[in-house]
Amino acid sequence: MEDRAETTAGEYVELEYQLTREDFRQALKARAKASGRVQRTQRFAVMGVALLAGASVVPLAKGEAPDVRSLMMGGLIVVLLFVLQPWLTARQFHKLASRNGAYRARIDDCGVTVSNTGGSNQLNWTAAPHYAETPDTLVLLSGDKNVSCLTVLPKRGVQEPGGVDGARALLDRHIHRL
Repeated sequence: MEDRAETTAGEYVELEYQLTREDFRQALKARAKASGRVQRTQRFAVMGVALLAGASVVPLAKGEAPDVRSLMMGGLIVVLLFVLQPWLTARQFHKLASRNGAYRARIDDCGVTVSNTGGSNQLNWTAAPHYAETPDTLVLLSGDKNVSCLTVLPKRGVQEPGGVDGARALLDRHIHRL
């Protein structure tokens, strides 16, 4: 039997899954690429680190001792913003989501319905007009400039063979891929 990459009207894809920290890490990374605010913050941090490194290199070029404090502050910014902060944020999202147990999702022509022990949420396509794909997830993203909302759909939760291709086809039909 051949997997189909296209779906026809009236078809749907169902998923059942438990969210993991890695799901959130990938989803937040995809969100960061889509969010102008996150990109501006990262650019600002890189410029700050460059200035701090420059403050240390200039004395070195003059034959003086480098400014160790500036180098340490630059290193701390890199570790906090690019290593520790994404890990802590994914950890916090996972902690909140794991309280709701197993998730079920259904993607169809009307939108996406996600349910768990905490309740059910129906997203129409205008609520999540964009999506991004990571190696392990499909991430629905809100359309506001800060991409304030996201919905994580792990590919491993697809119940049918070819379901990931079907989900991708449904998403491509209704919303824009980033």
